[in-house]
Amino acid sequence: MAAPRKRSVAVEAEADARRQGDSGVELALPSDTAAAAPLCPHGPTLLFVKVNRGKEETRRFYACSACRDRKDCNFFQWEDEKLSGARLAAREAHNQRCQPPLSRTQCVERYLRFIELPLSQRKFCRSCQQLLLPDDWGDHCEHQMVGDVSVTQLRRPSQLLYPLENKKTNAQYLFADRTCQFLVDLLSALGFRRVLCVGTPRLHELIRLTEPGDKKPHIKSLLLDIDFRLPLKYAEHFYRKIKVKESFW
Repeated sequence: MAAPRKRSVAVEAEADARRQGDSGVELALPSDTAAAAPLCPHGPTLLFVKVNRGKEETRRFYACSACRDRKDCNFFQWEDEKLSGARLAAREAHNQRCQPPLSRTQCVERYLRFIELPLSQRKFCRSCQQLLLPDDWGDHCEHQMVGDVSVTQLRRPSQLLYPLENKKTNAQYLFADRTCQFLVDLLSALGFRRVLCVGTPRLHELIRLTEPGDKKPHIKSLLLDIDFRLPLKYAEHFYRKIKVKESFW
């Protein structure tokens, strides 16, 4: 009967040794929870601490919350670092330059103008990944374009967009329709009524296409995705949410 206990002690000792030998970066809580985190082009940053051989280093730093590779976002600031007004202004200017070409309000306005166009004038630029208005055609005449964009296609924008494949930054999953339908059926069978779709736009789209009048119970879905192209296609959905002040939760 002593053998299992010896094995358990050996496993625990091995785990402790492994933890002591671990090194890397871990998420940390800020000293002042009321203070706002500095901003990088992708939004509020997170506080991290380096861990070496199981021990935390004394100085902590802020880095991008979205990108795990510094090649994609090289933001870095020590937690206790004091920045001059000039550096803060330069950072703000850099963040503005890195923002998507259109704000959410502009996306809504553009989308509403787009759906009012005749079918023959609804064009989508695959090269630039955006909906085109007639005034834009001249700038995209040499690009790969899709014409006659229907309302059905607009309801499934992920079918038009190229997938973002950088796993360290985007982690976007474009499931096949069969997989999405299986997940929707499973969520419905388990009784879920509110779903947060993280990096899964196609699942979000299919849930939204399930109307309240269907036999299956209606599920509300909220998409969490840093893909700046999506608001342009989901603008009508955002617009309706704002107009009726409907809360997801």
